[in-house]
Amino acid sequence: MRGLGMFVLIIGLFVLWDVGWWIGGHVPPRSPWTLKEQVRDGNLPTIVDVRTPSEYEAFHIPGAFNIPYPASIEEVKRIAPDPNEPVVVVCMSGHRSPPVAHKLVKDGYTNVSNLTWGMLAWKVFGGETISGRR
Repeated sequence: MRGLGMFVLIIGLFVLWDVGWWIGGHVPPRSPWTLKEQVRDGNLPTIVDVRTPSEYEAFHIPGAFNIPYPASIEEVKRIAPDPNEPVVVVCMSGHRSPPVAHKLVKDGYTNVSNLTWGMLAWKVFGGETISGRR
């Protein structure tokens, strides 16, 4: 029973983290299944993967750009110069990407979202990945 309580506590903390960034940071979450549909339909947003280079090389979403956390906003602007185009920020579990997404919103980007639960959820929901460098 103690293990179940700890599991519920951890899940609750994950949810609070996501909701906190969404409300306080004005960065909406993007579900893995929604992004998966967009990728399938060819409506690929700019995907900024803020994981380490070794995490990125192990597996990443096709077309994603690796700009490791703490990401340089100038580097993001280089790959996504139009602040009105959709940008999805991704990390491994959804906890490094919200601060980067929030910085983009503060810098004038109007269509930024954070991949809910990161690459772990992307894999669980059957999202396509590739390995190696871009």
